[in-house]
Amino acid sequence: MLAEFKIVNDPLRPSISTNLCSVCYRNSENETKSIGCCSYEPEFCLFDLVFLHLHYPDIYELILKRGQIIKGFNGIMIEMKAGLNQCPFISNLGCVLPKDATPPVCRLYICPEAAIFGPSVLEKKFDDYFVSKEYELNIYLNSELVYDKGFTSTSLHNFIVKYSQTIKTMIAGINTANPQVDTFNTDINIEDFGISPSNHMLSS
Repeated sequence: MLAEFKIVNDPLRPSISTNLCSVCYRNSENETKSIGCCSYEPEFCLFDLVFLHLHYPDIYELILKRGQIIKGFNGIMIEMKAGLNQCPFISNLGCVLPKDATPPVCRLYICPEAAIFGPSVLEKKFDDYFVSKEYELNIYLNSELVYDKGFTSTSLHNFIVKYSQTIKTMIAGINTANPQVDTFNTDINIEDFGISPSNHMLSS
């Protein structure tokens, strides 16, 4: 099988992807749900929500309506699983959201079992998020938000609307048009997909 990896070096919403997700060894026809990464709930941080409000208002409204407000690893977030067996945005063809509409984990994480077949730079991509402009903007938004027991989706929406123009101005000078795209392809034995990176090194 030809394993394919794609790295989109967008300065604001970078992403990585691989076709190995479509043949994820965690998925089984005998299971009632997918047990790969897309069995986890997507969690949209404040900057994600502002970005969606500015660029994908229909997706933003859906997330705000159906999601649950939580305190997560990235501050105040909206969790979208809400009792489902898998991410509500997954389909037989993969994620239905535009890549830049997905949260950081979905854009920048590839499991170690798949990443061993790709370039070494993949291992740094998610860690790089925590020194990125979008992380900095998310920290800023969390510092401005007053979160208490009476906080509701209406409160969150009002906050997003209030700060959308501010964030739009702050990112106006970031050129996201035609970002550099790097690709990497390699032939693999599909039977090797799913073994741990350490075992792969021993068998190489």
